[in-house]
Amino acid sequence: MSSIPVKNSQPNAFFGTFSIERRSKIRFPLELRVSYRTLGRGPSCTGEGWVVNMNRCGALVSSKHQIRVGTRMELSIEWPSLLYGRVPLRFVTTGEVVRCDAASFAVTLARYQFRTAKGKVTSIDQQGDAPGYASGSLRR
Repeated sequence: MSSIPVKNSQPNAFFGTFSIERRSKIRFPLELRVSYRTLGRGPSCTGEGWVVNMNRCGALVSSKHQIRVGTRMELSIEWPSLLYGRVPLRFVTTGEVVRCDAASFAVTLARYQFRTAKGKVTSIDQQGDAPGYASGSLRR
């Protein structure tokens, strides 16, 4: 992160520096429950955690597992809005881990669907989308 000096208008003010966000996309701070699982070959990992922040291109997930960079993941996030004001929704997405540390991992979002919380669970990584679901690809 870079920083720039900021002057205060008071005569004897402290001359300090503040950090500037250098990411190209705005991230929204959140606290949403998420369940996740790895996709593809190799040892599988499933777990639960919290989405810390999210934008249209990615999400940061706080978890107990340390997931390797390059791992394909499916996230199922409890969405805060209700369908028709009464039906709980889940935001289900696939993507790839691009950064990780001991307590969190960051995933780029490739595909997504909104599902009702009690709907049948199927992978969105299959060809074609199930009828009746709102879905799409995220574009950068």
